[in-house]
Amino acid sequence: MKIKAVCEQTGLTDRTIRYYIEEGLISPFYTENYLGRKNFDFSEADVAMLKDIAILRKFGFSIAEIKQLSQHPEETVSIIQRLQARKQQDVDDELSMLSVLKQLDAEKTHTISELSDALATPVHPATLPDGDTKAGTKQALVSLTRSLLAGITGFLPFVFLLINISDSMRTYRYPTVNLWSLIATILTLLPTAWIVILSKCKAKRPVKRSWQLTILAACGLYLPFSFVLSYSVLGHSQTTDIRNYCVLDSECPANRSDFYQELFPDWPHYFVNEKQKDGSFQTRYLNAHYYYRFFQGLDYTYDIYAQWPLEQDAFHQEVARVKALYENAAETDTFYQVLTLEQGPYTCFIRYCGGQPFQRVNASYTYFIFAYDSKNLIVRYILCDSLENGADQPYYLELDW
Repeated sequence: MKIKAVCEQTGLTDRTIRYYIEEGLISPFYTENYLGRKNFDFSEADVAMLKDIAILRKFGFSIAEIKQLSQHPEETVSIIQRLQARKQQDVDDELSMLSVLKQLDAEKTHTISELSDALATPVHPATLPDGDTKAGTKQALVSLTRSLLAGITGFLPFVFLLINISDSMRTYRYPTVNLWSLIATILTLLPTAWIVILSKCKAKRPVKRSWQLTILAACGLYLPFSFVLSYSVLGHSQTTDIRNYCVLDSECPANRSDFYQELFPDWPHYFVNEKQKDGSFQTRYLNAHYYYRFFQGLDYTYDIYAQWPLEQDAFHQEVARVKALYENAAETDTFYQVLTLEQGPYTCFIRYCGGQPFQRVNASYTYFIFAYDSKNLIVRYILCDSLENGADQPYYLELDW
């Protein structure tokens, strides 16, 4: 029988029953969860004993006397005599106080001072056995502290995950899940999952204290890992949807780059509206590509790449426009290097600082690249920028050249 049903049958509170158990008056079977909460299973004999204890307590038997009655029935006579003496003393005290009260003039108004003087006889009422309704302060504090530590240690990884995901959702325009970070973060939540599952489990035997300490220790050891890994679950912003062309995160440094604004066209060329014989127009989508990624940690890395085909006249006009832009940069730039090179079928105008173009990098870098394929009339616009000292390679190295 569970404690709730026992409370209904005996009229005792949950806390009072637990207090009697702690005092050793009854010893029901129990299981214990990982937060230290004991779940008791009472037999009919336990319930009957609780009812007997409740009656004795109402008549004034102390906890120690009930223990003594249980362990040494032969001392019943002396225990009853002591209780009779206490009760008689209580009655005498009450009669004495009643006698003093009867001497007061019930028709007269008294101030507090006057009433105190009239009741000069000291009153010492018997102390009530309040231990029945609440556990000792020290024990309650220990239990509360243990539960708080278990809760904080066990559930902080989950809190870290929620906070960092929420922060990433606010920081990034296109938050993207890092699969490996997600898997690793889930692994750090396993001790927390064990706490939740086993605390609900109706085990046949109490869980060993060593198991509890082991799982809580695992939670504590996983805390720094869970914080770092959960931060990278949505660790960057990324999109390949050309409809998001040049709609960047607010913190992306490209927003403050004049050369980027001049290099990249205002609108992407990824479709054309073709007039049909009947006079209507039909949209034809081109073989256009777009990629944007932005990461911000202690420093930042971002890549912007766009590619599409052009009609011949538009192609030559665009090449001439960008060529003039790079020639002007070559004359005025003191920080960036400007060069032109051939890479496969592409002619590339490059404005950069950092490692040589088309080589793996091991330091921070910035590359503004315009590449055009004269045979297929294809243009490419690229900006790769990083202060991560080579931790991230520029995206343009992954393209097919």
